[in-house]
Amino acid sequence: MLIRLFYSTFVFISLATMSVAGPACKAHPGFSVIDASHPLTDIMPRDGRPAMAAIRDLGVETIIRYYDNVAETLPCKTLVPEETRAILQAGFSVLAVFQHNNDNPMTFVTPGRGTLDAQRAIELALANGQPSGSAIYFGVDGVDGAIQSANYEYAKSGGSEISQAREATLKSSMGAGSFRKHQAFYDIYREEAVTLFGGTAGKHGPRDILPYIDTYFRDIQTIFTNFGNQTGIRYKIGGYGGGLVCEHLLSSGMVEYCWLSQSKGLAGYKTFEASQKWVMRQELTTVCNGWKFGTGGDFQFDFNTVNPRTPDFGQWNTQVDYAVPFSRPLKRDGVGCYAWRD
Repeated sequence: MLIRLFYSTFVFISLATMSVAGPACKAHPGFSVIDASHPLTDIMPRDGRPAMAAIRDLGVETIIRYYDNVAETLPCKTLVPEETRAILQAGFSVLAVFQHNNDNPMTFVTPGRGTLDAQRAIELALANGQPSGSAIYFGVDGVDGAIQSANYEYAKSGGSEISQAREATLKSSMGAGSFRKHQAFYDIYREEAVTLFGGTAGKHGPRDILPYIDTYFRDIQTIFTNFGNQTGIRYKIGGYGGGLVCEHLLSSGMVEYCWLSQSKGLAGYKTFEASQKWVMRQELTTVCNGWKFGTGGDFQFDFNTVNPRTPDFGQWNTQVDYAVPFSRPLKRDGVGCYAWRD
């Protein structure tokens, strides 16, 4: 499950999204893929059925899990070999998506981030035995909407800092975590909007982030191509994001697949959904009340609809032993799940 801020006129989108429940925790026709941000090996049995068997009862065929940097954005988010093995042995296929603050425009504005993220993704792919020919997706999770959100705030706050009264309102409506993200980028936008995006502050739109997204994915392409030439191991590149970003990435040839985010308020959603160019369409988050993680909390995930025209979207069902040492040993973190540690 991706933790995201629904940026497009952020207050209204976030409130609307939070008030709408996702699909019920049961099998649904066409929902054969789930994405989850916590290890599935940490889920308790359900109705006497082992966790993996209970997930199969939901009609799931493919499980999407995450690659992340060492300093994870969520505890235990990173897929590790033991979980990969358990998922595959249970008869599922796996899809990997790299995400580390990929809802923050500064991830894309920062020079070299695409290179670093690509290198880390390949490192984790090798550690997890991800076979050549499968895909690694990279999140572009609402950064186009963040530009709209910053411009909306620029108008509401008259180009000044967010007032205490408005801060209280936003925290109440958005939640403290989402407000911190919004404020952090808005403060940067106020100071550097023209330098970063040209034009006039307060007059930018979602397309103004696209040149930075291009650079990020070109750097990923370079790393993946060089790695493939050197080793013969070639990973395909996918993208995860809103309609505008997906259409741009596909039309420019920067990705082979695009997974459409559940964030319907992002630019281009309806047009891209209607185009049928997406390989998966994400649904709102499902909460399985009473079905717990071993470390606490109800099991949550996102169902995804697979486009029947693209049944192969980069998933994999075998684990390869590359017999290469991994630079960071796998250690228990003390709270019931695993993470890569220096």
